Amino acid sequence: MRVAIIDDEAHARAAIRILLASQPDVEIVAECRSGIEAVEVLRWMTVDLLLLDVQMPEMDGFDVIRALGPDKAPPTVFITAYDEYAIRAFEVGVVDYVLKPFDEARFLAAFDRARRRITETKTVGWTLQLVAVMPQLAAAGASPPAQVSRLPVPVGHQIAFVDFDDIDWIQAADQYVLVHVGEKEYLLRESLQRLAVRLPAERFAQIHRCHIVNVAKVRAIRRLHKGDAQVTLADGRQLRLSRRYRKSLDVLRWTSAR
Repeated sequence: MRVAIIDDEAHARAAIRILLASQPDVEIVAECRSGIEAVEVLRWMTVDLLLLDVQMPEMDGFDVIRALGPDKAPPTVFITAYDEYAIRAFEVGVVDYVLKPFDEARFLAAFDRARRRITETKTVGWTLQLVAVMPQLAAAGASPPAQVSRLPVPVGHQIAFVDFDDIDWIQAADQYVLVHVGEKEYLLRESLQRLAVRLPAERFAQIHRCHIVNVAKVRAIRRLHKGDAQVTLADGRQLRLSRRYRKSLDVLRWTSAR
C-alpha cells in the first residue's frame, strides 16, 4: 500500500511513520509539509492512501482534495487537532477522521478501515472489468453461459457469483448498492440505475428510486394512499412501492387496502 503523509508538523509526521512501521506491506512514498507541496506531488504520483492534516498554512486539507478533484483524490484519512470539521470531512468522502493526540489503537483502527475501503474499491473495479469483458469473450468464441444468470460480487479478495434467483432485493446506498440475499448482504460500488440495466427485466422490478425487488420474492402488494403501495417479500420485509414505479408490478395482483 502506497501511503502519503501530509502535515505541517514534523513531530506529527514522525509519529505516523513510527505507527506505519508495524505494517509490512506499507510503503511511504511521500511526505509533504504543506498542502501546496502535496498537490504538486500527488498530481504525478500514484498513492493508495492519503493521511492528511486539515489545518495547514495557505492550503488546508479540504483545499487539497478540491485541487486534486473528488474523483482523483485517493482514499483519505484526516488527522487533525480540530473536531469542528468532522461533518464536513465525511461529506467530502473521507474514510475516517482522527483527532490529535491519538493513540496507536485509534490510528490503526482508522488505517484498517482505509485498507478495507481500498481493497473493496479495487475488487469492485476488477468485478466491473470482468463483467464488461464477457460480451467480448462471447464474440471471440469463448464459452460463457448462453444467458448470464448470476451476479458477480466482491467478497474479500475474491469474486463470488450470486444466482439471480437467490437475490431478494437490492438497495441503493449513496454511490453503492446493497444486494440482499437471505441474511447476507453484498456491497457493490455501482449506482442502482447502472445495475438495473444488467438485471433480467422479467425477474426484477424497480419499485422505488432506492429499491429493486426480485418479482419471484414478492408475496403481497397492498394499496396505500396517494397511489403508493406496500410490497411484502417472502422473508417478511416490507418496502414502499412508489406511484412512479407502480407499473413495473402491474403483472401482479394488488391486495385490497383495509
